[in-house]
Amino acid sequence: MENSNPENPKKFNWQEEISKISKNKDFLFGLSTGIALISSVALIILVVFIMSGDRLACMAQPGSGSSSTVGKTAKNFEQCLDSGKYDVQIDDEMMLGLELGVQGTPATFINGYLVSGALPYEMVEQVIEALLAGQEPNFDFLMDYETGEIIKVSMPPITDQDHVMGAKKGKITMVSFSDFECPYCARFKLTADQILENYPNDVTLVFKHFPLSFHQYALPAAVASECAAEQGKFKEMHDKLFELTLNQKLNTENIKKAALEIGLK
Repeated sequence: MENSNPENPKKFNWQEEISKISKNKDFLFGLSTGIALISSVALIILVVFIMSGDRLACMAQPGSGSSSTVGKTAKNFEQCLDSGKYDVQIDDEMMLGLELGVQGTPATFINGYLVSGALPYEMVEQVIEALLAGQEPNFDFLMDYETGEIIKVSMPPITDQDHVMGAKKGKITMVSFSDFECPYCARFKLTADQILENYPNDVTLVFKHFPLSFHQYALPAAVASECAAEQGKFKEMHDKLFELTLNQKLNTENIKKAALEIGLK
């Protein structure tokens, strides 16, 4: 019961009140610390979860270490890479190119007429249209820089060893000496693809190796294409190698990944 005696009022206890306030402060401090700790743990868990999800998403993407290729090898293909069995063939094709007047890549002979460099589609089309019309392709862009002459040579016949794309026996034969690591060759490949698409019955394309010595992966890539040809997939490897070059990703590891992606054993 409340004390009603005015002569004996209840005394205010400072020590007791200070103790209460101190306890309240301790409680609030502990509560805020606990909330902060729980929030920090929750944030860490969330970050780990997101990062784990990103890694799983990357693993699921083809070509980026997907689960379909991780830890796998195309054993027969890789044994072929190390065998050296195609070194002589590639050297022979380079020697043929030099004999025909190839000085750099890409160098393409269209019915014997030398087209040097990665000419755009429109220029190559002019040459093909002239030849289909029975005319000589007397275009300035075909002239040799030093002599000013248009080079035309007699080409060796196509053999079973050659890699042929397009028409089986087209009126126009394009023999292209190329380097898989050469960015200009990769660009000219796009032009050649367009030519084959627009002249499916008229143009036969023959691919020849001419790996330049200053390109680190040109020779391994050439060998890789021959090893893929053993399993009937030269064209698939040919396209993959040039795709890697266009994306500046041609190296030994990606060549081996490409073998798995196209289904080599």
